Amino acid sequence: MPLFRPEAIETLRRWREPGVIAVLFAFAIWLLWRAFAQSSIISGLIGLVITGAVGSLLYIAYLRARLRRAVSGPGIVEVRERAITYFAPQDSGGAVELDDIRRIQLSTRPSDSGDRTWILWHAGGSLVIPVAADGAAELIEVFAALPHMGYDKILRAMEADTAEIFTIWEKHPPRLAPL
Repeated sequence: MPLFRPEAIETLRRWREPGVIAVLFAFAIWLLWRAFAQSSIISGLIGLVITGAVGSLLYIAYLRARLRRAVSGPGIVEVRERAITYFAPQDSGGAVELDDIRRIQLSTRPSDSGDRTWILWHAGGSLVIPVAADGAAELIEVFAALPHMGYDKILRAMEADTAEIFTIWEKHPPRLAPL
């Protein structure tokens, strides 16, 4: 008989990374407090930089933990050198370069591949990837490289109870300077 329920173990695994970074953040805050208590400006500046860096890592780990899903869906997602490839069990797979993506949408409408799917629009059409596909969690990290991409839109779409299509990101053509 296991000591913890499987759901509890899965929750602990999900929040493991933010938990470890939170401990490092608390240590960084303590170092910062010690530096200011001793009136050491150099140690204070170093502590401030460390606290800021660990704090930003904590924020990203927190967002990743909220977005992580325990279910597994059809297909495998592979990301290599800014190329996203989706290997599907049927003929619906494909590949797209990150630089060729024009729009990213997240559909919360139920479909054959799950309840949430990424829709990556590019010049040749679209690539539909289930959020629950193996390796799809890496897509959020890849999307962070796009200009003006925000995790807040992804969070709102992932946690939405309505069945709709959310536009997460759209590539805007470069603006020409006025003459």
